[in-house]
Amino acid sequence: MKLLHITVSPNRLNSASRAVAEYLLTQLRQRYPGLQVTTLDLAQDPLPHLDALTVSAFLTKPDERSAGQHKAVLLSDQLVDQLLAHDMLLIASPVWNLGLPSVLKAWFDHITRAGRTFAFTAQGDKVGLVPDRPVFVVMANGTPFIGQPTEQDDQFTPYIRTALRYIGITDLRFIRVDGTHHPRTKASAIPEAMAATEFLMTHFVNPQEM
Repeated sequence: MKLLHITVSPNRLNSASRAVAEYLLTQLRQRYPGLQVTTLDLAQDPLPHLDALTVSAFLTKPDERSAGQHKAVLLSDQLVDQLLAHDMLLIASPVWNLGLPSVLKAWFDHITRAGRTFAFTAQGDKVGLVPDRPVFVVMANGTPFIGQPTEQDDQFTPYIRTALRYIGITDLRFIRVDGTHHPRTKASAIPEAMAATEFLMTHFVNPQEM
């Protein structure tokens, strides 16, 4: 069993999303003793945002690309190959300004590729090409969202759901580390998220094992 762990927070020592993700990894390793984990740390090694040359390469057939376009698309191809080579995905990220940190958005931009991770039908509809797999999303937000009027302002969760569905992945589980900077919730945010992780794992059914 292979798992791709994408971690985002630049706070490498005291990150709530990193801490809960490591807790989840501990439980996954207990369930899968031979689990192979590949870590893609977007804080340590941020991906470049798409530029005009890379976008033009995406839109050009491989046998028609210039030398510059072939070079520009290499990183994206590697990231797509990496995703396809793993059986599970773990995304651990803070929620910034209601949405995704730009480095995580850059990863989605690189792996959302016509002809590689999605395609168009004859009727013009989009279909995902990535076989479905379990995805765990650990998301940490400073202000409490759960049960609050501001919960509807969350742009992170619907983006992740839609972006992964776009390429064919729908088997998602969210673990929210809620209110990490709020006076009422900061002490309980991580323990409650870890408790939620334990509950999730006791009920986790991996379709690949059925």
